[in-house]
Amino acid sequence: MGETEPKYQKVIDWIKENIESGQFHTGDRLMSEAELSEMFNLSRQTIRRATGELAGEGLVRRVRGSGTYIGGTGRAQRAPSHMTIAVVSTFYESYIFPPTLKGIERVLSKAGYTMQVSFTDNRIAREADILKTVLEKDSIDGMIVEPAKSALPNPNIRLYREIQERGIPIIFFNTYYPGLDVPCVRIDDEAIGAKAAQLLIDAGHDRIAGIFKSDDGQGRERYGGYLRTLLENGKSISDRQAIWIDTPDYRDLASIEDYLFARLGESTGVVCYNDEVAYQIIDLALKRGLRVPEDLSVVGIDDSDLAGISRVPFTSFPHPKDQLGRKVAENLIRMIEDPCFDSGYLFDSEPVIRASVCKPHNAEDTDAVRAGAV
Repeated sequence: MGETEPKYQKVIDWIKENIESGQFHTGDRLMSEAELSEMFNLSRQTIRRATGELAGEGLVRRVRGSGTYIGGTGRAQRAPSHMTIAVVSTFYESYIFPPTLKGIERVLSKAGYTMQVSFTDNRIAREADILKTVLEKDSIDGMIVEPAKSALPNPNIRLYREIQERGIPIIFFNTYYPGLDVPCVRIDDEAIGAKAAQLLIDAGHDRIAGIFKSDDGQGRERYGGYLRTLLENGKSISDRQAIWIDTPDYRDLASIEDYLFARLGESTGVVCYNDEVAYQIIDLALKRGLRVPEDLSVVGIDDSDLAGISRVPFTSFPHPKDQLGRKVAENLIRMIEDPCFDSGYLFDSEPVIRASVCKPHNAEDTDAVRAGAV
């Protein structure tokens, strides 16, 4: 033919041969990408290209969080036998999780399921222990999980894949692991980061900082939206103004106060990772003699009670909380009933405007105050 046959073609040919010979039947679940990759000594990306070509021909159907099925339809997951769903969350004490878990519980209880709740405290090792217990006991019909440290490489991916291979559906909430094909119900963090930055730009700010969580996927997504909006509006980008904090930091920003305000530098506005960060930044700024919003405008995310009780009530983007909990539970039940169901979902959010944003005032005086306080 004069052209080298693409590597993925041999995978396509093998699957077609097995369909034609009757080895594979409509509704059969194809081997996982990892297994096919090992069998053919090809990368998972190449395997994905092969199944994509077959999906385009209607010979298979790829179902996120479930696998690839012959004939374009998925065979049902194993029938529910335990009527128990494992729910794994990072924290409980934060303002996000109690209403989210209550939303999950209401839907599962109404459908006849009990909820088995565990907390990882955002620790990879604790997450591993929970997943190993799930595999050992094999007594659940599905999992609802908020991943731990979702922005970082995770050694637990193999445990999640093993759970999937057993036909146990998994759905994430709030964030996801990029390397794992599992659906997620969450707010559109990238869009909200973009809207938060645009809100400050529309108020007349040119020097806009952002404080983002480095170990969670939400921080990565919100930073992406923030950065895109600054670029689209022709605003200068400074590495100093993109400030990354981790889980221990954001619980006690006072411990790194001087570092934070040195990095904020001449910024007149700041997009905060969430309301906990915004609340603390406002408190610290006022103690340093800065005026909010005249010297520093602040935008939070989540629209928690903190936004209203802050010394300066601040603008924030609502998190759906209870609604998100209900949605993720409803979608998992649909996955149990129909593995072909597309169960990912993004919530949008619009800001609740309060007193923390205005046009920047007296930039020169503000800089002098900062310099004297640091």
